[in-house]
Amino acid sequence: MTEKSTLQSQAMRPHGLIGRAFGYVMELINEPAYHRVMALLDMQHADALLEIGFGTGRLLEIVARRHRDAMLAGIDPSEVMLAMAKARFSQGTRRPDLRSGFVEALPWRAASFDVACAVHSFQFWGDPVGGASEIRRVLRPGGRLVLMLRDHSRRASADLPNPISRSGQEVAGAADLLHSSGFGAIEILPGAGSSRAITAEA
Repeated sequence: MTEKSTLQSQAMRPHGLIGRAFGYVMELINEPAYHRVMALLDMQHADALLEIGFGTGRLLEIVARRHRDAMLAGIDPSEVMLAMAKARFSQGTRRPDLRSGFVEALPWRAASFDVACAVHSFQFWGDPVGGASEIRRVLRPGGRLVLMLRDHSRRASADLPNPISRSGQEVAGAADLLHSSGFGAIEILPGAGSSRAITAEA
C-alpha cells in the first residue's frame, strides 16, 4: 500500500494506533471549523444534535459544555473514533448516544433531532443521496443542517468515495443535492480557513 493510499484509508476510517494519532491531528486542524459550525447551528439549550462523522468527539464536547440540556448523538464508521469519543465523556455525567455506522443508514427514528452537522466528512459519504435523505428523515420539520466542506473543486481526488466531491464542483453539487433531497433555505457561507459551509432547513 502506498503512502497516499494509507493516508486516504486512515482519513476515511481511522484504525489502529496510526488511526488514533490521525484522529488527534485532525482534531487540532478542525478546531476552527468546530467553532464556526457551533455559530451556524445556532442551537437552543435543549436542542437535540446529531453529528455525522464525530471523529474524536471534540465538537460534541464543545456543545456539551455550552448547552448542558442538549441531547447529543453521533455516528461514525470508525471503531477507533467511537472508542476515543466515548473515552472523552467517560469521566462526566454526559453520555452522548454514539454509534458506529454510516450516514445512509441512520439508526434513529424520524424527526429525532433539531439540528445536524457534518464537519469535513461529506467527501467520505459513499452514497450522498441516501445520506442526505436519511438526515432529512431524522430532522424535525424546520430542523437545521450544517455541512462544513473542504472545497475539493481544484484538487478533487479520484480516491474520494463521494462522487460529488470527485466532480470538481463539490460545494455547488452538495447544495444541489440538498435541494433535490427536499431541504430548503439553502445558503453557501464562509467556513473556516479554506472550507465552505452550507446551511439548510429540513
